Amino acid sequence: MPRFLQPKESTQHRVAAIALYRALLSRCSSTPLPDDDRVSLRNAIRNKFRRNRKIQSPYQLGLSFKAGYETLDRLDASATGDAASVSLLMRSISQLPRGLVRTPPLQPTREVPPIAPKERLACLPPEKAVLNVRPYAETSGPRHVPILASANGVPFLRLTKPQPPALSRVLRQRLQRRIDTFDVKVLLGNWWLPICQHEDEWDALMAAQLMRHEDTVKWTDAIQLAERECKEKYDKDVQKDRALSRKMQRIVDEETKLALKEGQPIVRGRKRHPIRVIKPKS
Repeated sequence: MPRFLQPKESTQHRVAAIALYRALLSRCSSTPLPDDDRVSLRNAIRNKFRRNRKIQSPYQLGLSFKAGYETLDRLDASATGDAASVSLLMRSISQLPRGLVRTPPLQPTREVPPIAPKERLACLPPEKAVLNVRPYAETSGPRHVPILASANGVPFLRLTKPQPPALSRVLRQRLQRRIDTFDVKVLLGNWWLPICQHEDEWDALMAAQLMRHEDTVKWTDAIQLAERECKEKYDKDVQKDRALSRKMQRIVDEETKLALKEGQPIVRGRKRHPIRVIKPKS
């Protein structure tokens, strides 16, 4: 163990001490001793380990471990029926100080005041929404021009790094909703539509055999209706994303004009290796 490292902070020391502590306590249960002596021995082991937990001297630690292993050997021997070990343990327990055999006090539990759960808003209020408050007419410091970005077709404004968790949550929800719509469309076209076509063919055969008029309502009509609804939902999301991207692009353009008007250059990309630098006209 390194000299600069305290024993209680060393992994090897902690593993050895905890293993010895658990072995001593477990042997106390199987030792043929009276109940009072067994409780006294258990309390003595717990109190002794509690008192010696801050020892840093290698010599004192060696003596403590030696005494612990000798006691463990006596407990093992007494569990096998060795009368000499049992009498030695009983004599040693009777000579222990009264303060060592007392039940160790329980550590007081800290009462942590309950933390009121924060209200989780589905979206920001209108007065704080980014698309409603941007562009800022005035800023207290340098103006940070947002960047129009896209996450698999979902537009968003990159304002700061790292990305806020709320924005990541919204993007995941939007993308998952788009994936679910696509999965439903594929399932309708590749699974349910062939089944409904077979059902329509069966109905046509049964109508011909029974000399009845074929029903005008087809099984495939419901599938085609569901496919149209999926397509309308997809087109609606695409139109919404286009409108959002146009609004976001307008915010970026206005923020860029204000930054250049204030004499602030705009760097696109990394600062050390910029992709583009827009400097104000002097």
